[in-house]
Amino acid sequence: MMRALYSAVSGMAGNMLRMDVIGNNIANINTIGFKAGRVSFQETLGQLQQAGTAPTDINGGTASIHVGTGTLASGVSQLYTQGSLLMTGINTDLAVQGNGLFVLRDGETTLYTRDGSFQVDARGRMIAPGSGHIVQGYEYDHVSGTYSTRLSDIYLPIKDVEPARATTGVNLRGNLDADSEPQGSIMNTSTLYDTAGEMVTTATALVDLRQSESGMGELVYDGDTVYVGAVVGGNSVSATLEISGGTTFDDLATAIEDALNSPENISGITVTVTGDGRLLVETPDQMGTSAGIQSLNLSATDPTGEPRSNFSAALAFSDLQTARDAGQFVEETTVYDALGFAHTVELTFTRVQGVNEFTWEAEVNDGTAEILGGGTGRVAFRPDGSLDALVYDATGGSVPTAILFNPGTGAESPVRLELDAGTRGAFDGLTMLRGSSSLESSQNGYSKGTFVRFSVDESGRIMGFFSNSVVRPISQLAIAEFANPIGLTRTGGNAYRESPNSGSPTIGKSGEGINTRITPGALEQANVDLAKEFTDMIIAQRGFQANARVITSSNEVLSELINMTR
Repeated sequence: MMRALYSAVSGMAGNMLRMDVIGNNIANINTIGFKAGRVSFQETLGQLQQAGTAPTDINGGTASIHVGTGTLASGVSQLYTQGSLLMTGINTDLAVQGNGLFVLRDGETTLYTRDGSFQVDARGRMIAPGSGHIVQGYEYDHVSGTYSTRLSDIYLPIKDVEPARATTGVNLRGNLDADSEPQGSIMNTSTLYDTAGEMVTTATALVDLRQSESGMGELVYDGDTVYVGAVVGGNSVSATLEISGGTTFDDLATAIEDALNSPENISGITVTVTGDGRLLVETPDQMGTSAGIQSLNLSATDPTGEPRSNFSAALAFSDLQTARDAGQFVEETTVYDALGFAHTVELTFTRVQGVNEFTWEAEVNDGTAEILGGGTGRVAFRPDGSLDALVYDATGGSVPTAILFNPGTGAESPVRLELDAGTRGAFDGLTMLRGSSSLESSQNGYSKGTFVRFSVDESGRIMGFFSNSVVRPISQLAIAEFANPIGLTRTGGNAYRESPNSGSPTIGKSGEGINTRITPGALEQANVDLAKEFTDMIIAQRGFQANARVITSSNEVLSELINMTR
């Protein structure tokens, strides 16, 4: 009976140990990355009372009589299964999916964890907040453009400044309207005809723009008075011209020219008659500015004093957009010098008569910068509207390959801007097709920036975002994988240490020989199954109770045995 007592005691001890593990599992049900434990038991060495015999020709074999002496815990192992993910939206929260663990440094000791609830300390280091262990990774080398192969602390540049970068290239995209008029003059869009349908070149038969169904209008007869009214440079001007038999269309043009040049601040405007009977009003170097023509109209009265209808003898340019619609298109882009000063570069594209080309001219619109070379050129297109070439005009006997300008801010000079209009023969840059013109530009420079935030992707790459819109790599998280992660030694604080049973780790980057994937903005919950734990608890309690009853029953048997001697 003594064996029964000892067996029952070992059974009670085993169930008590199982209850300890169950209690620990339930206590850590909210511990991030916790792996539930499980107790394994084995029977202890028993007492052999009779050995088994082999069978003979006459008798069969006999079984041995072996009486056990209880149970013994063979180990407490971890259930290394994936826990559910809890989405938090916090960018310092990271969850691992797979067998990998994050790598931590505690002085000279390397530890491992599944708990990715990291924070950033005052020095910018990513740490495990409960222990202060520093998260390890591979720093990005901006010189070589690769990640280091040596583990180091992960630092976030919370106090760093992203230096300014001078613009070196400007990409041009969009369409230049193939149906636009060549720029350089303001032109009457209607040709004047008499009642016989012939073009008029004398003032004896002017036509207003009230077109009939036949495409003709009313005549202005000999003896009529023509009034010229215009707004030039913000000033209203007017003139009159009596129509007589000897008055020519050129005389009318001269009268209009005299009226337009009457303001003191306006000069150089010319009015002529084209070969097809149109008025041609030219304002060199004043197009679309406040010094140009805002409107131009003619009106007439017949000899009886009855007014004729107004008609427009010229297009009215009131702003720069109207000038663009007539064959001149402007795109503005902001570029930067090496000190981070911004400069606005205005590129003006002007339609060329008779060929699929636009000229372009660059101007830096600030008071400090000065174009040094490469400020003009041409962009040619193929018959299908695709780009043929963007070239610079020769200066000083040489052909530049970029726009050069002195920023005038003390920054390195000259700033060199290479224009990229797309691929030759393709439609990925500038095109010349019929339709509205829409130009877009982008450039590769920026001003000084400060650190704003960071993000982590599924491979553990940490990207830094700066106030100047620069996004650059910072480092990549290190992930460790073990041949037998169940064999890792717990050190507390949700961390593990390598053990002989776990084997040496394979440490690397996710996706590069490491199959573990990282989920940013999430945490791995404990893999404790509460329903199973309650069931195991009942079994452990019943096992303990049954073993206690064995002791009670054995004690009563022993008592009866002792009483037999009385």
